[in-house]
Amino acid sequence: MLVFYFVRHLLRLTKPKRKPKWRGRRGRKKTGGGGGGFFVTIWIAAVMFKSNDILKKQTALKGERKIAMLVGITIIFMVHVFGVYWWYRNDYLLRPLFMVPPKDIPPFWHAIFIIMVNDTMVRQAAMTVKCMLLMYYKNSRGRNYRRQGQMLTLVEYLLLLYRALLPTPVWYRFFLNKEYGSLFSSLTTGLYLTFKLTSVVEKVQSFLSAVKALSRKDVHYGSYATAEQAVAAGDMCAICQEKMHVPVLLRCKHIFCEDCVSEWFERERTCPLCRALVKPADIRSFGDGSTSLFFQLF
Repeated sequence: MLVFYFVRHLLRLTKPKRKPKWRGRRGRKKTGGGGGGFFVTIWIAAVMFKSNDILKKQTALKGERKIAMLVGITIIFMVHVFGVYWWYRNDYLLRPLFMVPPKDIPPFWHAIFIIMVNDTMVRQAAMTVKCMLLMYYKNSRGRNYRRQGQMLTLVEYLLLLYRALLPTPVWYRFFLNKEYGSLFSSLTTGLYLTFKLTSVVEKVQSFLSAVKALSRKDVHYGSYATAEQAVAAGDMCAICQEKMHVPVLLRCKHIFCEDCVSEWFERERTCPLCRALVKPADIRSFGDGSTSLFFQLF
């Protein structure tokens, strides 16, 4: 059905009929679908990719992070977000942020522009929240380091849920275009909302799993080792090669520092030494400060 719609859309573009320009409330010509909108999209996407790289590096610094640097990064992120929305303040970008459909039916490429800008900007805004978390957990070790990773993961899954909902009001308004017939419009709208509901339910389940992981007090891949067990193991962490700090006994009986093994399990599910499967299957962790880079267009 969607393929049929896009074929019809392309055929209509080949007609010589001249269409009126889509204009905003103040009569300004919309710029999202033109060349300027294309270059703006490239710019904000490039800034978002670079911001993600900066945030991951700051997360990896742990206790060596500098508050002044994090404050500066946070301010730059916020200025960029507010600057983009101020520049396109008449382009109906704000209404979909509050789940409100645009007043007018947007052309196809302008709908893509609205969704891509909002999708990128909410990720940039979420990065400012993550920067604030890194400032709060600046010198985190042991349990606090694990809590930092859980909070970063929770923010990311909340962001993924919101981003899944974000395109809905734009496409809802777009598919209700009666120009292609009431029956066709109703069918495409119903199909889209059905598939969207399935996606949102999946995101809600992932978010609830992240909340559950945050509320968990114990180490779900082992238990805290006693002083005697740490001494018997040599009291030396095989990961950092230093004296153990808050030793954790894995199910395979190997012992490591909690912050070292917590960072390890951000990427792996097996023991660093014997490669035995230790961590149960769980949601993907974003404790490294990363942000999902795919674009949520539909």
